[in-house]
Amino acid sequence: MHWADQLAEQIIERSKRENRVPNVKCQQTPSGGKHIGNLNDVLRAWFPVKAVRERGFECEFVHTTDDRDPLKDIPSRIADLDGNWHSSSKFPKLQEYLGMPLCRIPDPFECCGSWSEHFTEVWMQGLRALEVNPTLYSVNALYKEGKFEPYVRQVFEKREVVGEIISTFQATKSADYIPFDAICPQCGRLANIDSFDLNRKTVHFVCGGKAIKKKKSEGCGYEGEVPWSEGKLQWRFEWPALMCIFNTTFEPFGKDHYEGSWKSLVEIMPKVFNREPPIPFMYEFFLVNGEKMSASKGNVYIVQDMLKVMEPEVFTMFYTRRPEKQRDLELSRLPQLVDDFDETERIYFGKAEARSENREENSRRMYELSMPKVPGAMPVRVPYGFASVLVQLMDDERALAKLKELGHLNGASEKDIQNAKRRIRLARNWVGLYAPPEAKYAILSQEDSLTRYILLPDNVKRVLNEFCVMYSMPEATEEVLSARAKQLCAEHDVPAAEFFRSAYSLLLGKDRGPKLFPFILALDKKIVISRLTGKA
Repeated sequence: MHWADQLAEQIIERSKRENRVPNVKCQQTPSGGKHIGNLNDVLRAWFPVKAVRERGFECEFVHTTDDRDPLKDIPSRIADLDGNWHSSSKFPKLQEYLGMPLCRIPDPFECCGSWSEHFTEVWMQGLRALEVNPTLYSVNALYKEGKFEPYVRQVFEKREVVGEIISTFQATKSADYIPFDAICPQCGRLANIDSFDLNRKTVHFVCGGKAIKKKKSEGCGYEGEVPWSEGKLQWRFEWPALMCIFNTTFEPFGKDHYEGSWKSLVEIMPKVFNREPPIPFMYEFFLVNGEKMSASKGNVYIVQDMLKVMEPEVFTMFYTRRPEKQRDLELSRLPQLVDDFDETERIYFGKAEARSENREENSRRMYELSMPKVPGAMPVRVPYGFASVLVQLMDDERALAKLKELGHLNGASEKDIQNAKRRIRLARNWVGLYAPPEAKYAILSQEDSLTRYILLPDNVKRVLNEFCVMYSMPEATEEVLSARAKQLCAEHDVPAAEFFRSAYSLLLGKDRGPKLFPFILALDKKIVISRLTGKA
């Protein structure tokens, strides 16, 4: 059973025990362009929600945005609403807002009401593009509406228990530490409190700065009181409080939370909030191009970046794989990822065989979870890798015409044609953005090719010349050319590897390239023959 279905069974079982509609929650902090690693929180929640609903049960799916969190650092790049990146150095005033709640920092692009509104919208646009639509809640609004008040009160009332938990899990905190911050009405920054009033629902503090990511935001020295609605529980307590507010049945989280705040959460929920923790589910992080993404380094990718080079369903399927295993999304090898999706689709529609019954079942389920709606018939897909070759040699319209000519769009509907145009465009973007040098091609000039041709052994030249006789004929197909090349190599004692290496060298100046026969069938025959025969 797929991991999402296993979780769905657990969610349904617990909801029946509790006699209520289950709630699945995910959340993000809108600290900047949230990267595709953070998408694990949402999709690891969405797939079980989808599986629960497929079984005929209701299931709430909520997403909180932690917009009252402080700005802890300035990302090196920030994204506008169109998903385009800009250097944060263009916004020098951002440093002034360190330590302030994200919901009270101006939008650097001046198109939304605040920093948090802007980056929440960038994030949600990415989710909507994947057709994932949780109900969004602002943590800032929840504080204003008083939703946190019962849990703030319990933290204050059970201060001894809270202190014992804090000192157990955070060596830097003493047992009398209060895990609540006030928002200073003078400078707008968060500050630690020193006391609270249960009757008046206020906290007292001196704005003396606050340690944030091994730094310290500057305090203004203001002393006074603010209501609970003008403060926030610290993360270790705010996270379980949110679970209580939404009566969360299941929530996924990354390895860092499992090793940190989850262990304290299982103490906090029963001992402080008198609630049972939700069903736990830890996922491993994944790398992009072999590296961990870092906003400070700038090697961060958002959903919009990925949808410039692959279809939403291809990208989504990457997250259906086993979550406990660390994976590496190598953008230089994107054609292979798309090929894997296409193969999974063929298996689903019975057009290809999986290596085992278990793999077939898993492939089918991965496909179902990846697709917003499974089509009634298998779509006609053009090969992504081949499209990436064609767009380097011709414009998009000619590439589409060549794919039709070569039979890749036989039986295609109008929707299939539109999808083919999209894939051609995506492949062109990939070549420009992420393709490695070995995947970039340009036909050698006749002069450069002739220089290489002269150096070839005579038997290789004979094979190439005779091969071009067949290639020039109307009946030439991939199968015909493959059989002829094999026959000629045997007749003239030329290793097949030498034939291919020579052809790539004369055409591209490289030892290898795209699959040779579909490649040359896509080219102008006069150009191919002139290069392979050494004749202009």
